Amino acid sequence: MLQIERKKFILYIIFIIIFIFFTNNFYTFQQTLLINQYDGLSYMNIADSSYGFSEQIIPYHHAQRFYIPFIIGFIGNKLNVENYLIFRIFVIFAILIIVIMHTLLTFKSNCSFKTAIISSSIIFLNPYLIRYFLSVPTMVIGIFFIMGIYIFIYGLLKKNYLIFLGALIALISRQTGLFVFIATIYYCYENKMFKSFLSISLAFILIFLLSNYYAENTSIGGFNFKHLYGLYDSIFIKKEFYELTKWLMLPFYSFITLIIFIFTRRDIITKNINSEKLIFFFIVLSTIGITLLAGPELAGRNIIRQTSIIFPLLVIYLIFFSKTKNSKKNFLIHEKIIILIFYISSLHPVYSKVKIFEFVRIF
Repeated sequence: MLQIERKKFILYIIFIIIFIFFTNNFYTFQQTLLINQYDGLSYMNIADSSYGFSEQIIPYHHAQRFYIPFIIGFIGNKLNVENYLIFRIFVIFAILIIVIMHTLLTFKSNCSFKTAIISSSIIFLNPYLIRYFLSVPTMVIGIFFIMGIYIFIYGLLKKNYLIFLGALIALISRQTGLFVFIATIYYCYENKMFKSFLSISLAFILIFLLSNYYAENTSIGGFNFKHLYGLYDSIFIKKEFYELTKWLMLPFYSFITLIIFIFTRRDIITKNINSEKLIFFFIVLSTIGITLLAGPELAGRNIIRQTSIIFPLLVIYLIFFSKTKNSKKNFLIHEKIIILIFYISSLHPVYSKVKIFEFVRIF
């Protein structure tokens, strides 16, 4: 992009963020429970008990993610500020870092101004990314995972130390951060960074042990291993084919804009496979795969946001490793319509103030 185009791009990103803020719902903590965001209750319990173990019994897999809620609670208690406010501040901080990293990655990709606008619209107007976390800040671990992915990818493509920081943030945010850590270990092996390999392995062991120690002291029972074979039960034991199909269709609302973008690209998969592409593929497939393994009974509607967290990774892959089918620099009529569709599709019936998609909730 030319310098003038870069300035226009930054202004466009600012416009998107303003659009989201002015059309978004900002729920209170009690309101988040009324829209069935009960996972946030676990993280609020962790924050409220940040000087020790949670006083409430919480699910084992929630307790393993205690790091960020614990820090939030520690800050809130020290400053004598309501923890819910600190949750929201952490979400806004993560969004700011994501915007900065996305802008830097877009400039590094040397994509056209048009591609930059369309791809950024796809990411930031996805209703399950910025909108969701602004509405439900107690789910801060999700936005921090996305932030970790952004930092990781920036470090990967720039080949600098940020790859380790991104992997660390991803790992303390969600268990699926394990796949980012495995990718980091592979990166160290490929680049013969043996000291870094030992350090990152030690960090993983310490984080894993501390996560389990906290979980064992706040939960009844251990990890529910049905998360690894729930899909098998649905297919071969219960034979819930209709429910399974309906469940698998849930992420379509989130991914429809990405599907549209894919049809504007070419050379998406080539014979030239390098380590960066392998890492992209591994993180995407493993993150989606572990969600699918849980099946509809355990994952439920969470399949939408659990698969949406790798949404930015897919878009970044497309702008770095594929080419546009249309080489014209000016926006064509159908491309303007597509961007308009992105804005309309972002108006989620729960997370935005605009209720044009209220009928979707019936499904």
